[in-house]
Amino acid sequence: MKPARVYYPWLSTLGALSMICWQFLLANPGLFSTEPLPEPMRQAQNLLIAGAVLVLLVVFDIWFYLKSTARSRNQLQQYQAQISELFDSRRELGTRARTYSDHADKLKMFISERLLETIEYDEKFLHFKNIASEVRHNGVISYDKAQTALQRARLNCEPGQEQQIQDAADGLLYLWDLLDLSTTDNIALHVANRIYDCEEHYFQSMLSDSGDDTSPFTPIFMMTQALRRALLPITDNLDDLELHQEWKCPSRHQDAKFNIQLRTDNEMLGNPNHMVLLIENLINNALYYAQQKEHKNRYSKVAISLAHRDGEVEFKVYNRGPRIKDDEKDKIYQLGFSSRRIREHHGKGLGLYFVNEIAKGFEGTVAFENIDNDTDQLSLSIKLANGELHKQQVGITNVNGKPRCQLDESVDETVNKCSWSFASPVVSIEVSRRAARKPQVITDLKRDESSSHLDGRDPLIPRWVLELQNRKRSAKLVLQPLDVRGVEFVARFPTAKSRLDNQG
Repeated sequence: MKPARVYYPWLSTLGALSMICWQFLLANPGLFSTEPLPEPMRQAQNLLIAGAVLVLLVVFDIWFYLKSTARSRNQLQQYQAQISELFDSRRELGTRARTYSDHADKLKMFISERLLETIEYDEKFLHFKNIASEVRHNGVISYDKAQTALQRARLNCEPGQEQQIQDAADGLLYLWDLLDLSTTDNIALHVANRIYDCEEHYFQSMLSDSGDDTSPFTPIFMMTQALRRALLPITDNLDDLELHQEWKCPSRHQDAKFNIQLRTDNEMLGNPNHMVLLIENLINNALYYAQQKEHKNRYSKVAISLAHRDGEVEFKVYNRGPRIKDDEKDKIYQLGFSSRRIREHHGKGLGLYFVNEIAKGFEGTVAFENIDNDTDQLSLSIKLANGELHKQQVGITNVNGKPRCQLDESVDETVNKCSWSFASPVVSIEVSRRAARKPQVITDLKRDESSSHLDGRDPLIPRWVLELQNRKRSAKLVLQPLDVRGVEFVARFPTAKSRLDNQG
């Protein structure tokens, strides 16, 4: 930018000097006796004109001076603004440099801590592996002695003790298989090798005309058998889930913690203890989060389902709990990674790693899905004992992720639950969803009884509950939407029959 200049008032100065000289000559005519001043210079009219011209020159110089100083002032302000901006920029650069330096220090500290954790974890893992290997090596004789003693005890036991002894033998074998997994370098390959051995014996038995089973071990197991064994150590009451007897399919079993739905049962190839370990880790992971105070409620239990789809066993485990973030979805199966540690809990990062490795060994897959609350529109048809029929329309919407009731679609006001009072007991309730073909009908409602009725669309993950208080001459009905936000793990494995068909 070219610097602005402030010029000297030459025109008015020269004009003023000329006027002074002119006045001086007029005042001293004797100085020019030989040659007098020209006539125009002695005329008063011309002197006045010259004075007016001088005034104009002075005005012009003043205007030009003011304009130049204004331009200089503006330019000075621009320079000052640029200097201030330069200093601000330098201060900002200094602040950024300090911030980035702090970030770099924190990053170095973070990397150092993670590196130390990794080294420590590797050392602990190797230490654990060496211990497990040493225990397994030195425990062979003790294991054989214990198995021999249990076999003899089973032959000479009193009536009614066979099952107890058999459970002890199964538990000892389960411990031995866990030690096998803990000492192997590749869990998936170890599990797959056992399945290949079982596959060979299974195919031979299927192709054998005599039907004699000469296999040194049982090559197949039932999925319900593995599920029952996984539930035994963590179930409070065996009778509630009927774990003391064989499960039939289809059936449902539930207690205070679990809601189990069995649609089918299938034969699986391999070691059942490997599948028990997989199921145990999925259930324990779900149970941990479902029992946390912020996620626990009496209607949302750990939901387990077993089904058959496209030649595969489909095993699902759902729990109320924190959703798995996008940046964690590729890490949760890594050895040593635990989301509990991120959420200020304690986790070893082994459970889902075992699940993934065993699933790969069974040539299956394991995945997860974050469950969200749905919006819906419900129509309630309520029949009273006096013959009256009441109809209610209720919308279920989401407010900040939580389900809320909305009685009128044109009004934005929502409530946690909807309630209605009636002058007569309720004898039946019919609930219709907007997209459902068949309504849910609730009957056999008695006087002087309180009852709760869950959403029948998905018995494992109910979206709402109806609570009815029937009195002798009145009734109160409450509809409460349930918060079902959580995570559902889905594991799929080929069945023994599908493996046989694929080989054929």
